Amino acid sequence: MSKVWRFFASIYLTIVLAFVICVVAALGSLLTMKYPRFYRALDHEILFPWLADEGLKRLPLTGWIYALVFLVSLFTINTVVCTLDKVSLILKSKRPVQSLFPHIVHVGFFIALLGHLAGSVGGFRSQGNVVFKGGSAPVPNAPGLQVRLNEMEIKGSEERGLEYLRSNITLLRDGGEVKTGDIEMNSPVVYKGIAFYHLDQGTSPAGIVLSSNGETIEADFDASFATSDGASFSLGEIYPDFALDADGRPFSRSNDFSNPYIEIKGPGDPAFLDLSRTGTSVRAWNRTFTLEDFIIKEYAVLAIHKDPGIWLIIAGSSVLVAGMLLLLFFRGDRGELLRQKG
Repeated sequence: MSKVWRFFASIYLTIVLAFVICVVAALGSLLTMKYPRFYRALDHEILFPWLADEGLKRLPLTGWIYALVFLVSLFTINTVVCTLDKVSLILKSKRPVQSLFPHIVHVGFFIALLGHLAGSVGGFRSQGNVVFKGGSAPVPNAPGLQVRLNEMEIKGSEERGLEYLRSNITLLRDGGEVKTGDIEMNSPVVYKGIAFYHLDQGTSPAGIVLSSNGETIEADFDASFATSDGASFSLGEIYPDFALDADGRPFSRSNDFSNPYIEIKGPGDPAFLDLSRTGTSVRAWNRTFTLEDFIIKEYAVLAIHKDPGIWLIIAGSSVLVAGMLLLLFFRGDRGELLRQKG
């Protein structure tokens, strides 16, 4: 056991591991530049579950990641053993407290590494969550939690690109508001470890304006609406290239919006309204529905991530920075930036 301890406490092991880690990371960086699409997809995954499944199928591209994980694990053990050895020696010899400053940095590194480990094992990453302004969408892997987009403020130009971004969102739990905040550039809204990032934005049809029996009705897609006489209806599926099969059942011949129709649900069989232009009509349930216009709304595309180790990363980084400040400015004659004389 003492031989194993001495092996991991060796400063020579530290030097060798640091060198090999740099070499493996350099080789990995070359591969990421050669196969950017493959590694870009990895950004949307949780590392260790992905390595245990998809990573094994592409070992020529992922082998260096396995090697790097192994080397960093050895380096962590080496750091912990060296730190315990040095701290024990300092306490036994009753050296000045300044002698502990370098090891505060090591402790911060270890805590942050535990945070990265937790984030690489658990949590989730969900891209492409579309939320319309004024509307809400469910938060993945968080039953009962929804995100509502209240407003967006974006400034930029073709010459300078995006200069300012603010998306105001509200999180709702079972219908009640639990948090409201602004997503800004590189500044997500965080709620119970779930982080909300702004990826993209735009405008898109979010519903249709109908006229029926002399009244105008605004109806959102996938939502219900009522007429003034108390009848209830709802908008159903949109068929990009509408057609009916031999049994009269609707289907889409392709994904191209060459002949779009929307389903209107009511009592009995549904009706189908042509969306290719305004002014089209369909008659059903003793009334006529006419397409007058489209409801255009702003939308935001959100990335929703949960990293269970984020607070460990923040705490470890804070400890590491504190250790560096103590080491550089408050270590007496051994200070590297501030030296006291006399």
